[in-house]
Amino acid sequence: MRDPIDSDSVPIDPVAADGTQLSRREIYDLVWSKSMTTIASELGLSGNGLAKICDRLLVPYPTRGYWAKVYAGKDEAQTPLPPAPAGIDLHATIAPARSRSRRPRQRLTREERREKILAQGEALVRAEGVHAVSMKRVARDLGMSEAQSYNYFKSAAELLAAIARSELVEMNKARLAASRHCTDPRMRYTLTTLAYLRQVATRGEVLQQLLGLPDVRAILREEHEDRRNANRKVFGDVYQEAYRVPPQVSAIVGAMLTALSLRGGRLLARGKIDLATAERLVMPAIGGGQAHMIDRYGTRS
Repeated sequence: MRDPIDSDSVPIDPVAADGTQLSRREIYDLVWSKSMTTIASELGLSGNGLAKICDRLLVPYPTRGYWAKVYAGKDEAQTPLPPAPAGIDLHATIAPARSRSRRPRQRLTREERREKILAQGEALVRAEGVHAVSMKRVARDLGMSEAQSYNYFKSAAELLAAIARSELVEMNKARLAASRHCTDPRMRYTLTTLAYLRQVATRGEVLQQLLGLPDVRAILREEHEDRRNANRKVFGDVYQEAYRVPPQVSAIVGAMLTALSLRGGRLLARGKIDLATAERLVMPAIGGGQAHMIDRYGTRS
């Protein structure tokens, strides 16, 4: 059901009658679900065109670097959607083609073409597996030359690593969203672990295939280590502030609990256990490990 505020539809521009109509709320949800370039490409717009629509409707969208921070596991809050002031258009109607009054677009931007290559590579991974992906195959499917594809990714391994990053971003988004409104550190960690296992159940097989390739692991190794160190620091700071647990202790406990969660996730992704079994094995250990750390080294608030 639409919000009462969105009950009157006023198109942004003169457009074809068969265009897609989106409310402010729908546009807001879209631009915070994935990159602006990806959303714009799916709607048949340029990134700048989508940004202009957001600006006209007073719809906030992620700033540059937002998705990199999410990939790194940082809890970056969304900017809330403000109420629409009186007189602001409440819907945008996006036509499948540009109005005749506009100059037709001749070429995709570099970022838009890169996103198309990335999307085609991801589609191949899901349909046929990682070994079906080659720069020649992706270029052929998109109707471009293989040589041109190397302007965007230096190798198939680099393309596959980019797909793995995209998968990790989606997992981190779900994990952080699950605990965003929770203030208790123990419950936050429990909720993020549950969200991680449930994400693995839906997308873990693809990620497992990608991370099973030595070349992909090599490309991501330094990023993975940086992300792991950042997460350990956050874990240590939070438990020191909330329960006065020494940072060196919480760092060790956090590393152990994370290793346990990842092990459960790998078994789940490989089909060795199902989600219910993973939750029964991992979650009691997560709760017990946190409780023991606080009882032994900290102070309950």
